[in-house]
Amino acid sequence: MKKKKRWPRDEILYNKVQESEFLHFFDFVKYLGFKVCKNKKMRNIITCLIIWHKFPSLSTRRARSLLLLFKKIKLINVNIPCFKTLCNYRAEPLLHNVLDELIEESSKPLIKIEYDFATDSTGIRTNLFSTWYSLRCKKRIKRRDHLTVHTSVGVKSTIVTAINVEIKKGKDNIIFREHVDKTAKNFKINEWSGDGMYWAKANCAKVAEKGGKPYFNCKSSWNGKQGGCPSWKNMNQEHIDNPKDYDKSYHKRSNVESGNQSKKMLHGDKVYSKLDSARVNEETLRWINHNINVLNRAEHEWKIKPKFME
Repeated sequence: MKKKKRWPRDEILYNKVQESEFLHFFDFVKYLGFKVCKNKKMRNIITCLIIWHKFPSLSTRRARSLLLLFKKIKLINVNIPCFKTLCNYRAEPLLHNVLDELIEESSKPLIKIEYDFATDSTGIRTNLFSTWYSLRCKKRIKRRDHLTVHTSVGVKSTIVTAINVEIKKGKDNIIFREHVDKTAKNFKINEWSGDGMYWAKANCAKVAEKGGKPYFNCKSSWNGKQGGCPSWKNMNQEHIDNPKDYDKSYHKRSNVESGNQSKKMLHGDKVYSKLDSARVNEETLRWINHNINVLNRAEHEWKIKPKFME
């Protein structure tokens, strides 16, 4: 059996990135806490939650034990609450807003290198199963419940600039436009790509409004008209006239798949919470840790040093 062809990589750089993963991690967590949380108690809670979700498959009690160890060896200096308090805070719906700010702050250091973006969705497993499916089909099998995670990333580094964790499917295009607005607050947009799910006039208009050029997987059902949206016609016409050039920009979205795979491998592809709000927060915390890893890579590959590393 032939070995699968492997893409060449800079082994020296790869080793540096892997070996330094934890060196700046706690500095970053501290920096984020002070940047987003003005209240000391909330800052302590956020610090504990981010560190906990750095390690996949770690129960609450064992996570608290690990936090106590880090405090004992003076890696962190926070008041560590009991495991039940940590669970209660993670399940708090109001925490969504704080975590969104953490995603935004963790992406800002890469403003200098990110101009092209892409959006995609991926599924995350849970421990719960839908009973209605078994009853309806009159079978003993059960279908596992999934979360739908929509992420928008910079295609050069796979840094996440906006994220939505949804319990149910749907609202894809509404979420896409929200992500464009959030990203445009901090980044200059040059190109934005996405698969056929986002092929819509309103999405093209939103990207063009923010100064970018849309690249979606165009369908053959286009009627040749612009329908009041010039960017819509230009995109579809370019796909027909210059498919090779168009595909070069469109396939930048493939880096989103790399980001999804990286996050799942390092921080888990499964959530363990039972409450909906806790599931959303748990998954978002894992993506914050993904951004931390990207920033560590940025220091070595692009010589970008966030303030907390200085």
